[in-house]
Amino acid sequence: MLAPHFESCWVTVLESPSLRDDWHRIRLSSAQEMPAVIEAVVGPMHELGYPHKDIFGVHLMLEESIVNAIKHGHQNDTSKEVEVRYRISQEHVLVEVEDEGQGFILALVPDATAPENLDKPSGRGLLLIRHYATWLRLNNWGNCLAFCKCPSEPLAAEV
Repeated sequence: MLAPHFESCWVTVLESPSLRDDWHRIRLSSAQEMPAVIEAVVGPMHELGYPHKDIFGVHLMLEESIVNAIKHGHQNDTSKEVEVRYRISQEHVLVEVEDEGQGFILALVPDATAPENLDKPSGRGLLLIRHYATWLRLNNWGNCLAFCKCPSEPLAAEV
């Protein structure tokens, strides 16, 4: 059950994307397919006038969440697919990245900023996603990450 303080656009994410025309879906099974997925999301952000730092943040969040899904969720098994669902508007960018893996428990992910983890070459993806996202949520199974990015400043089209 969602707490009442969650962003109102979280309700939008919970609705079935297949029932709405403004949601898009892309499936991929390898990191080589990732650039096309990222461009499909950040391209419309450019067109809407999102600030460069917001586009950079969404690019990074997509890259990290897709790589995590492929690497950790699927153990690099290319027979499994990651589904990316997204919706872009002037109010926010909503993205869901869902894999076919067993999922994870966020509380059990090691703290990337802990002294014993600072020299490790990986483990910072979720830290980066948390930093750039307006909000971030996981489903109950831990195999679907949803994030929202609201514009950090008024869009050129809104001025």
